[in-house]
Amino acid sequence: MDLKIRAMRAEDAPELFEIYNQPAFRSGTLALPYESFEAVKKWSEPRSPRDLHLSAELNSRVVGAAALRPFYGRRAHAAEFWIAVHEDFAGNGIGSRLLAAIIDTSDNWLNIHRIEMTVFTDNERAIALYKKFGFEIEGTHKAATFRNGVFADAYCMARLRPSNQP
Repeated sequence: MDLKIRAMRAEDAPELFEIYNQPAFRSGTLALPYESFEAVKKWSEPRSPRDLHLSAELNSRVVGAAALRPFYGRRAHAAEFWIAVHEDFAGNGIGSRLLAAIIDTSDNWLNIHRIEMTVFTDNERAIALYKKFGFEIEGTHKAATFRNGVFADAYCMARLRPSNQP
């Protein structure tokens, strides 16, 4: 597979909108149904010059995306991230490639010590991916969100940069 990880571009917005509106993406995130193209485009734009926004391109088509959003002030050593993969391409290592790029940039370019996120406790595929990259479950947020008519729990997970890193 000739997958290219690159900086996200404004012209990626239509393909990101398609991914964002897929059931697999919506059920694994806090996204609401029926969001406008403009809302999705704004959500995918960097909020800070420190933000990292990536697209995964396969044969000139965006099939995945990710973003790293570093925090500020006393939490400037930490960041959160999100990853999305087109459901037709799930299970092909795209999420792994995107997460590897996020971690490399965090560790070697931004001096981020802690990367964190929340993930639904029933999202086994995502949890396995995060654990593969050294993330650990730090706790459970009970009834963290409302999804499909019921409250859902979420894990808070984090990865600390290994101490043998510079």
